[in-house]
Amino acid sequence: MKTTVKLFISTMAISMIFGVHAAFASREKPSIFINNEKMDIYASVAYSGATLVPMRPIFEKFGMTVDWDNKTKSATATKGETSIKLIHNANEAYVNGKVQVLNQVPSFNPDNSTFYVNLRFIAETLGANVEWKKQLMMHPYIFISLKVKPMNQIT
Repeated sequence: MKTTVKLFISTMAISMIFGVHAAFASREKPSIFINNEKMDIYASVAYSGATLVPMRPIFEKFGMTVDWDNKTKSATATKGETSIKLIHNANEAYVNGKVQVLNQVPSFNPDNSTFYVNLRFIAETLGANVEWKKQLMMHPYIFISLKVKPMNQIT
């Protein structure tokens, strides 16, 4: 009986520690900067730790054209020979026709007709550096710096 109680208390303590961390992460609303320019977008952090942002402003900031297919709930962003296709709730993205596995699925919110994507995946796929900055008790910031890399060299 004592072993069962100890196991139960240990399990609850571990669950509370990790549960609080996951819930805290989901309340983060980081500010996004691209080349030191603050983006006026809503960003949130998923339980997986991925920062989710509306896809259109991010792609357009990178100079890409965005096409939305409401039938398949997919977005395709293009610039020159570079294309990125993301599908609602799919674990795979298509970068220049090649499959890339995602650690966070993109999702469509029908309440505000917004398609949310993983900011780090998009930025790094387009050749940018991503840096998360948060000091204790401070608002989090994400800085994205574009590298000098021609768009047609992205794979």
